Amino acid sequence: MVTRITGLSSGMDIDGLISKLMTAEREPLNKLNRKQQSLTWKTDAYRTINTKISSFRSSFSTLRFGSSWTQTAATSSDTTKVTVTTGSTATAGTHNIVVSDLAKAGSLYSSGQISDSSLISDGTVDSYAINETSKNNKLSVTLGGVTRTVTIADGSYSSASDIGTALQSAIDTAFGANQIKVDTTSGSIELKPLGATGFEPQLSVKEVSGYTGVSNLGFTEGQAFKFDASAKLSTQADKLTSALSSGSFTINGQTITFDPSTDSLNSIISNVNNSSAGVKMSYDSTTDRISFTTKSTGENAAIDITNDTSGFTAAFKLAKVSDGSGGYTNYSAGTSASVKIDGIEAKYATNSFTQNGITYNLQNVTDSSGVNITSSIDTDGIYKKVEEFVSQYNDVLSSINSLLSETKYRSYQPLTSDEKSAMSDSDIELWETKAKSGLLKSDTLLSSFRTSIRETVYSSVSTVTSDKNSLYSIGVTTGQYVRGDTANLGKLEIDSDKLKAAIEEDPQAVINMLTSQTSRDESSTTDPAIKRQIRSEKGIFQRLYESADSVISSITKAAGTTTNGYDNVAYSLGKQIHDIENQIDVWEDKLVKKEDRYYTMFSAMEKAISKGNSQLSALQSFMS
Repeated sequence: MVTRITGLSSGMDIDGLISKLMTAEREPLNKLNRKQQSLTWKTDAYRTINTKISSFRSSFSTLRFGSSWTQTAATSSDTTKVTVTTGSTATAGTHNIVVSDLAKAGSLYSSGQISDSSLISDGTVDSYAINETSKNNKLSVTLGGVTRTVTIADGSYSSASDIGTALQSAIDTAFGANQIKVDTTSGSIELKPLGATGFEPQLSVKEVSGYTGVSNLGFTEGQAFKFDASAKLSTQADKLTSALSSGSFTINGQTITFDPSTDSLNSIISNVNNSSAGVKMSYDSTTDRISFTTKSTGENAAIDITNDTSGFTAAFKLAKVSDGSGGYTNYSAGTSASVKIDGIEAKYATNSFTQNGITYNLQNVTDSSGVNITSSIDTDGIYKKVEEFVSQYNDVLSSINSLLSETKYRSYQPLTSDEKSAMSDSDIELWETKAKSGLLKSDTLLSSFRTSIRETVYSSVSTVTSDKNSLYSIGVTTGQYVRGDTANLGKLEIDSDKLKAAIEEDPQAVINMLTSQTSRDESSTTDPAIKRQIRSEKGIFQRLYESADSVISSITKAAGTTTNGYDNVAYSLGKQIHDIENQIDVWEDKLVKKEDRYYTMFSAMEKAISKGNSQLSALQSFMS
């Protein structure tokens, strides 16, 4: 590298002089940078509009085929019994359905409450002298969610039986007669809720703050007779009428293993529900029963419990029938839906099924007259699809119109880094907005695409009757031309009355005009007349799809996609950007050498001046 010295001898601003000289030398490099930036912006503009056109094309990916149009809508004369929807294969007509049975799941329930429905003390009364002074005369009793304070009359009782009589009187005072029975025949004090057998409400006892009435009678704080599904099974053993042991049972072929010392009823329920048994198990604390329900419906929805080595079925009262068949008393097998459609009987495993393109959703059984189902052409659906198409077409056309007519500000070139450093951020943004404007003005790819789609929406389909063979014939036309309004040029408008009338009159003709396909391939011939004839057989949506597909391919070849780098040489703009980058590298090397050359020249000048100054100084010293 050249040693750079300043103008010590000449007194000149060497750096400043060279900087000005290099400014002129850098202009070719600046032009390359500006051109590279313009091409990058153009690439972005292409990719943005290509994304919009891709979305436009996607809207036709299925709609260009007639099979994707749901042509019918169905109604039910009684939606409380049967509701219906239609698919693309449904035809217009009227049907009658009689529902004699709904599809049901299989179920199995405990034959009664699983808990021993009584609250029993430990048989020991701490003190027979019950009074307010000893604070042992009150306890809190909860029955079916209702809590009352029970106060035993003060007295010196001689036995548990005497205390039981006093407790019964106190409970009757608190809750009313025949709500809770106090029994002392076993020697212990037993509290039993009264009610329909198997549906007794939960009963529990707690201490009243500051009193010991619960413990004095031999009960424990919070003692309740009903089963606690979240507690370990071993802690609930005294509430079950049959013993449980470690082991397993098999339900619908899935083995469930548990240990009472570590497992709760809830953990068993979770294991069953997460298995492949195909059933849902649950515990209802109100009825105090467990239940199994099949996850599916139909005659094959069954529940089969076998290989019980734990006493599970006995403990939870899954009682066997007495006929020796191995079944359960509270078991109902799944059933299939039994229907008659247009006089033809059939069975279905579920309450939702499809026949002849109509999906029936059974809600309830019907009487012998059944429910009438009417399917008709879905004219509203066809109108909505045409309306959506017009909106999408106008959107993409407006974007293309704007790009093709955008003003080109030729005096606004991309800024260099030096130019940006002298400007504010807001000024840079305003400048670059104008510099980016008009990058695709009169672009041939977009112009060709716009011409193609506008010709398509003006054209007719040769395979459809003349009164429905074009968009304009069914009420979809271009708006009135307004001079200077380039953004809305060629946009479509809908004559709602005319379009609805056309659809009502012949919906299939409208669908055919939009979706017709042809087995002939345009590429199979070079004859322009035959090509035009083949194209005329295609529906409007198919033609628009092909036009969009073609321009997307062309733009991608020019600019790539958002996943590609800007300098990807596989695409024409990327190749140009890549070539400019190489030219920029060459120019930057040249400028470094040029700047070194200038410093070499000025350095030589400085040395010559310095030498001359030295010689002059020497002569002056001799002459003095």
